Amino acid sequence: MTLFSSLIGGLGLLLIGMTLMTDGLKLAAGNTLRDFLALWTNTRSRGLFSGFLITGIVQSSSAVTVATIGFANAGMLSLERAVWVIYGSNVGTTMTAWIVALVGFQVNIEGLALPLVGIGALLKLTGADSRRASLGMALVGFGLLFLGISILKTSFESLGSDFSFPVIDNLNVLVIFIYVLLGFLLTTLMQSSSAAMVIALSAAEGGLLGINAAAAVVIGANLGTTTTALISVFGATPTAKRVAMSHVFFNLLTALVAVFLLSPMLWLGSTLQNFLGLNTSAAVSLALFHSVFNIVGVILMWPISSTLVAFLTKRFSSREEEEAQPRYLDKNVLTMPYLAIDSMALEIKRIAEMSFSYTLACLNNIRDQLSPLIIRSLCKTVGNYAVELNRGSLTPFVSEALSNLIESMQEFLFVLDLSDDIVALHGIHGHTELNTEMREAALNFSSNIQLYLKGLASTSPEDLQRGVPDYEEIENAYRVFKKIIMHQAATGRLAIERMDILLQYANAAKRSCRHLNKAQRRLLNVQESLQRNAAGEVTPTALPESENLARLQESDTQLDNEKP
Repeated sequence: MTLFSSLIGGLGLLLIGMTLMTDGLKLAAGNTLRDFLALWTNTRSRGLFSGFLITGIVQSSSAVTVATIGFANAGMLSLERAVWVIYGSNVGTTMTAWIVALVGFQVNIEGLALPLVGIGALLKLTGADSRRASLGMALVGFGLLFLGISILKTSFESLGSDFSFPVIDNLNVLVIFIYVLLGFLLTTLMQSSSAAMVIALSAAEGGLLGINAAAAVVIGANLGTTTTALISVFGATPTAKRVAMSHVFFNLLTALVAVFLLSPMLWLGSTLQNFLGLNTSAAVSLALFHSVFNIVGVILMWPISSTLVAFLTKRFSSREEEEAQPRYLDKNVLTMPYLAIDSMALEIKRIAEMSFSYTLACLNNIRDQLSPLIIRSLCKTVGNYAVELNRGSLTPFVSEALSNLIESMQEFLFVLDLSDDIVALHGIHGHTELNTEMREAALNFSSNIQLYLKGLASTSPEDLQRGVPDYEEIENAYRVFKKIIMHQAATGRLAIERMDILLQYANAAKRSCRHLNKAQRRLLNVQESLQRNAAGEVTPTALPESENLARLQESDTQLDNEKP
């Protein structure tokens, strides 16, 4: 019973110490993790080093993984860069085994741990919420961790004198699998591979486990970190799932290699141990083994990582990513400029359809979170395609068509920003503080805009001319609404702040109509010219432009400088 109590107590000290140490180091590090990942992951080597270093500092691969997923979701880290941070983080987890092997088992535990607890508590109590308090919490965690190690080692030594697990001398695959499973379960239950690692090292030092068995438990503990990644797959974003699966793949690969090459790797570790003059204890051997097979994993991933990234990119697709994939762009036709221009026009037509739909939704105070992301992503893809096309030899007709399509796309992107402003200003529908006169003017203005935009979303220049109300009606409705707003504010019946919001909203809505008009007419004129050119009706030297579009183009500067 006393032995059982010691084991439970030692394990409890180990877990609470590791929790305090990790939390304290993460808080003490502050924004270091964020800043380091943002600045030092632009190459494979830097990403690997960043993951290794930060995991070694905060003693938590989970924290690094979560931060990496966050940066990848925000677009600050590509999947290619994120996976190398993950690989580095796996190597960084080996630092815990080295700390335990070189410090936990080699020094007077009480002489080190108790002062750490005392100094840490003092820093915590006198530091309030400062970084010093976080450092104090980490020191207390270190102290409790070492006390837990001491108790576990003593308990395992007592247990090992009477009993020991079978030694894997014959490398029976089933027995190895059982020990790997044991390490996996320990990590899964405690949600800490470091804690499972310490238990394996303590059991080996105490004689309860042979070196081969303990190595198999270490492999299982390393593999057990994938359970957290697998759990995170459910309900996560596609990017998070891809990063998590890269973590699973890396650990599965290293586990398989380590299991099948168990004896050669232990021999290699022993050779390095002697060559470096390290202590010949079982704990140091296991720490070295843990490092070796993770480094081997990195070496194996180096040539296949790009293939893995390409494979994962095609998995876990979201609606946003599927919609953002081009439907008409084909790099094979870049050598045929007329076909490439036609493909670009069709893709920008998709952008136009989404832009009209999103603008109308924003005017009705309905926010679609995915549409702006899809539109921006698609515009970026089309822009890259245009750059590739422009590197070839283009006729004046194709060159001008390309220029018009890019300008049309830029107009749609500008309207996207205006639509975001419209949503931010909360719209003007349903505001009970508007009196009858203002409400009628607002509804008239809104109705004119929606009718105008629905007519503008046409499929041909002819339909555009017949179906779109005169833009002057929008201007007139805007002037009436603006005049009423100004009058209400001047007579004190409308707050100045409210007046400013309404005027900004109305101006953003009006400008959206004007820029959508320019974008749509330019796009449709390009498509019409391409069709006429294909039919042999025009000479491919110049691109015709409607008088309406030219008139709008002349007033661009005045429009953009216009104040509400």
